[in-house]
Amino acid sequence: MENLFDTTDNRSTADEDFTPSGKYEWTEERLNKKCQDLSRVIHDIDSQNDLAILGLAEIENFQVLKRLNQQYLKLGMSIIHKESPDERGIDCGLLYDPKLVSLVHKQFISIYLAGNEKTRDIIEAEFKLKGASGKHTIYVFVNHWPSRWGGQAVTDPLRLSAALTLRNRVDQILTLDSQAEIIILGDFNDYPVDPSVHSVLKANKMDINAYPGDLINTAWKLHEDPNAGTVMYRGNWTVLDQIIISQGLVNKQLFEWVVNSTQPFAPPYFIEKGGDHSGWPYRTYRSTKYSGGYSDHLPIVCSIRYTEL
Repeated sequence: MENLFDTTDNRSTADEDFTPSGKYEWTEERLNKKCQDLSRVIHDIDSQNDLAILGLAEIENFQVLKRLNQQYLKLGMSIIHKESPDERGIDCGLLYDPKLVSLVHKQFISIYLAGNEKTRDIIEAEFKLKGASGKHTIYVFVNHWPSRWGGQAVTDPLRLSAALTLRNRVDQILTLDSQAEIIILGDFNDYPVDPSVHSVLKANKMDINAYPGDLINTAWKLHEDPNAGTVMYRGNWTVLDQIIISQGLVNKQLFEWVVNSTQPFAPPYFIEKGGDHSGWPYRTYRSTKYSGGYSDHLPIVCSIRYTEL
């Protein structure tokens, strides 16, 4: 979402930059345009009317998400959200289409960090496909791990803590059902090869010799392709946004990840044309200068197929 803030100062969080008198001069006019732009992207992702679940990051609160959902999207999607302890006041969110899936259970997983640091909760939601027989479900986790602001080496332990927290929950699920179908998505602020994702979360490239319980990082091919990614860093594409799945989603039973379906969503209007940042994601701000674009991250999407046994 890249900083989907309302325009009101919340005195309990550091959101004052995103107010009309703040550093970014964040006005109702700019917020309305942001919602219109994000709505355009989401509608285009849903061009086949099959968008069941949408994970979101950098949302200030429930009200601004409700505004986007009800006044602009108008797709009849339901909201999962909870205020998290992040100091800037940004949270994760999840939208789902109740015509396609039914919510079975949800919870919000806190990440406890050293030094009294605060970060976003992880959203866990369990869904059942609407109209499917039986009680088979799929788990979805929405993440926005601590940023690299302040330096990678200094902030690595924060993301390692997030990875361990999530891995512990995944292990609980897999202990009960080794073929449980799990999707983990979001902005990890680390790359597929970094220890938090690769070693702690145990998310690797697809391998027929994978150890039981290892996860599959469906964005690995993007990481290996210098011309693909979700974020541009110093002129190079990188993959901070990833979709990670359990082995249960490749066993061709019930829910199944469609091979090679994980891709950045990059319509031409989302890419800058001309100037120093030609070819980069068209973002809302560049430094403190308003550019009126969409986001600094491209969305990442995948397809899940369901086959009734």
